[in-house]
Amino acid sequence: MKFSINRDLLLQNLFAVSKALSTKVQMPVLTGIKIEVTKNNIVMTASNNEISIQAKIEDRKLLRIEEEGAFVAPGKYLIELVKKTESKDIDFISYEDNSIKILADRSDFTLKGLDKDNYPIISFDESKTFITIDAANLKQIIRKSTFAASVSEARVILTGVSFQTSGAEMKVVSTDSYRLSRKVLVFDHEYPEIKIVIPAKCLDEFNKIVEEGEDVIEIHFSKTKALFKYKDLKYLTRLIDGTFPNTDALIPTQFLTSVKFNKNELISSVERVSIFNSNEASNIIKFTLNADKTCEITSTTNEIGDAKEELNLLECSDPIQFQITFSSAYFLEALRAFNSSEVEIHFTGEIKPFIITGDYDVNLIELILPVRAA
Repeated sequence: MKFSINRDLLLQNLFAVSKALSTKVQMPVLTGIKIEVTKNNIVMTASNNEISIQAKIEDRKLLRIEEEGAFVAPGKYLIELVKKTESKDIDFISYEDNSIKILADRSDFTLKGLDKDNYPIISFDESKTFITIDAANLKQIIRKSTFAASVSEARVILTGVSFQTSGAEMKVVSTDSYRLSRKVLVFDHEYPEIKIVIPAKCLDEFNKIVEEGEDVIEIHFSKTKALFKYKDLKYLTRLIDGTFPNTDALIPTQFLTSVKFNKNELISSVERVSIFNSNEASNIIKFTLNADKTCEITSTTNEIGDAKEELNLLECSDPIQFQITFSSAYFLEALRAFNSSEVEIHFTGEIKPFIITGDYDVNLIELILPVRAA
């Protein structure tokens, strides 16, 4: 194996595949990046059995291939080496003793490779069942959903995000049983029926790779895997086996009252009131709406003190005397999911779930369950 490659192009692709590098010693070969060189391109692969990433480099202006071959390089050290070199181009030459020489200007490195014969066979095959979505839209969907997934393995299915298609609609839902996020997308054509659950943490890792823009992403589905095809990158993630709960009945459609706020002002107010309880697991605040259209939020921490903040209402559908208690942490995460400058909170009762919507966040609903006041 012998090739020369532009340093920046190499580093960009190493960073992308490194998201899938394993840190577990049970399978040392997965701490490496597999590099396969053909006469037309270079393919880099990394996997940790949860996700697998493959990057293909074909830019012949920045790549010169002299000899084909394959090698598994220790990922951590290869990336550090390339990061620290200032050479415009880097040369790679492999040897029969499973070593690879890396030349960059006046630097000369030799890396001992990992056993490429032990590297697992990973299929990045595309399927006939797939959807297409632009990168900017998918990034928004991931940002607005994964935070509401569970981090507890008690119910593994809730650690994922549900993707379900029906006709020209796709419903994306996540919940940890205390809050829920639902986004509905409407496409300009119908897709085959799909019901899958993707681990939230795998979606978050993919989101770190995707850049804002109009690039089209294909999402291919099989029974056990989802494959994201983005530019010259393929991102493979396992699916969570099981049936995601039907959450449609949880979302209320009739309300006691609805209150509209400036989103940033509301966030600032909640942050100030939460200062005293920010380190507590409960993070509980009380929201009070009065019949005279005044509104306030309060918090109490026995060891520190009390906090109260008056809120400015933009609109109120039905000014009634009303109180509800809930987690400020959940509330803030839900508010930050919105792009709208104004948000509307729809209350159904003092101990019933409430939902948040935004005028410019079409078909997005964030739901939060209240807690019983002490």
